[in-house]
Amino acid sequence: MNRMPIIKRKMRRGFSLMEIILALLVVSIGIVAVIGLLGTSLDGSAKAHDDLDVVSFSDLVLNYCHSVTDWNDISTNGTMLVPGYDGSTNALPIGSLAQFKVQDFNFENHHQHLYTVSYILDIAEFRNTKEITLRVWPGLSTNGSERIFYTEIYNWGKK
Repeated sequence: MNRMPIIKRKMRRGFSLMEIILALLVVSIGIVAVIGLLGTSLDGSAKAHDDLDVVSFSDLVLNYCHSVTDWNDISTNGTMLVPGYDGSTNALPIGSLAQFKVQDFNFENHHQHLYTVSYILDIAEFRNTKEITLRVWPGLSTNGSERIFYTEIYNWGKK
């Protein structure tokens, strides 16, 4: 019988140092990428929250203006009385920088949400039209980007 020679192989156990270094390099690159995306995601979430606050406030003010049935209830100076989310009345100054704070309590989560916007409300009257411009910034300062909302209210009773 012809026997094949048995070749003894050395059994390798574990990983070499070079394999471990390469694996750590790949894992660390992945972790750095995920951490970078986390910061971007949190920034985007904060901007979306600010936009929601700004749009909620402008919706409150401009919808009230469109719901007013008496033309004279929309003043061009002084203050405008706008009903709040909770049924209270808010006096919004016209023509000057002001802040508006909302406090909402969610009974399900026992979570209290408070947001503040800075705004300038301008109302101008031209013949049968009142032009309402609302400039809004999220937070207490005007350092961020402003959002401008504009609408016109027509006096259909006056011809």
